[in-house]
Amino acid sequence: MYRLFKYGFVFMVFIWLSVAPANPVNALIDNEFSLGIGQSASIDGEKLIIKFKAVLEDSRCPINALCAWAGNGKVEFDVLDIDGENKTIVLNTEEEPRLAPLKGHKLKLVSLKPPRIDGVSISPGDYRVTLSVERTSSE
Repeated sequence: MYRLFKYGFVFMVFIWLSVAPANPVNALIDNEFSLGIGQSASIDGEKLIIKFKAVLEDSRCPINALCAWAGNGKVEFDVLDIDGENKTIVLNTEEEPRLAPLKGHKLKLVSLKPPRIDGVSISPGDYRVTLSVERTSSE
């Protein structure tokens, strides 16, 4: 049964990565890493793959403006977890949730770049997120 699960997981990862861009990142647990839109990261030694899907909202305060509120960046990810389940996760820069529990892990959005500048639009391809994945249990 374990062997069937193992090969099934490998097959799912292969299919999932085959539709992802050709430049996946190999990230380390408990270390920050960055992704561009459409880019995936495989967490070294873990059965966990994270794909930066989209920026859903960017109301962050421009760096050349004075704002009463910091604003928020809302970011969407596809996550293939340790059980081979594909999930969509949305995280924020200022609002909750800023992190998402995964089976035995925690995904945290550290930052969204580039910063906004008043009067300058950001192309989707210019966005980068910095993330970290921490182990929360020994599952």
